[in-house]
Amino acid sequence: MRLDAGKKVFYKTMPAVVLREGTVVSEDGQTIVMGVEGERDIAEGQQLMISSDGNQYFAEVVALDKGKVTLRKTWSNSRAYFRIEDVVPLLARKVMGREGLCVSRSFPFSDIALPGGEETPAMDVDPRLWRMLVNIHTMLGMILERLDMETEGFLKAEKTQVNMSATGMRFRSKDRFEVGDTLEIKMLLPARPPFGVILYGGVIRADDAGNGETEIALRFDEMSEELRNEIVQYSLLRQREIIRKSRE
Repeated sequence: MRLDAGKKVFYKTMPAVVLREGTVVSEDGQTIVMGVEGERDIAEGQQLMISSDGNQYFAEVVALDKGKVTLRKTWSNSRAYFRIEDVVPLLARKVMGREGLCVSRSFPFSDIALPGGEETPAMDVDPRLWRMLVNIHTMLGMILERLDMETEGFLKAEKTQVNMSATGMRFRSKDRFEVGDTLEIKMLLPARPPFGVILYGGVIRADDAGNGETEIALRFDEMSEELRNEIVQYSLLRQREIIRKSRE
């Protein structure tokens, strides 16, 4: 769901109820540039709600310039644009042109089942022997899980603040990346059970963030609907968890 250049839309400043008309100048998935008349009641940092074809977008004003408003999209009623602010272990690297086909995928961890799929031993099994077998099975599962994580490179990931949706993400990096680069992103998402993802995408913005860091905006390449749903479900669950903790 995109806002095409030239499209007429309605917007209102939050929490006002008066609708005004604007025109989309450009939209890249994360930033909307909109033409407005007079810039009435609009200021940097303000929240706007934009309506178009029955869809709603919420965005933050980041700049005003001669009848144009630049907005950072914060939420949409499309699942693909639902965003979450989080801190996750992350590893990013540039994909070189000589590399083969890059396919985004996920890696579930801690999916350890009990021997035989039973939670309790049968009547003719010694409970002490059962507990020992369960402990051995769990330890083997943890060892295999760590080997999987090390093989895929997840253990080298560093905790990084990200702003992520099912279509892309923003994060800061000390490595030098440029617009047009294709990146491989490895992340450990703290769901229950946790799972790792390897995602590929193109850099659409690379801004100097100071302190030797660059803020990277990445748009994910095509991925399976199953993986996209996993990211959406993770984002929804984490959002609820963050809200719950903030209220405690």
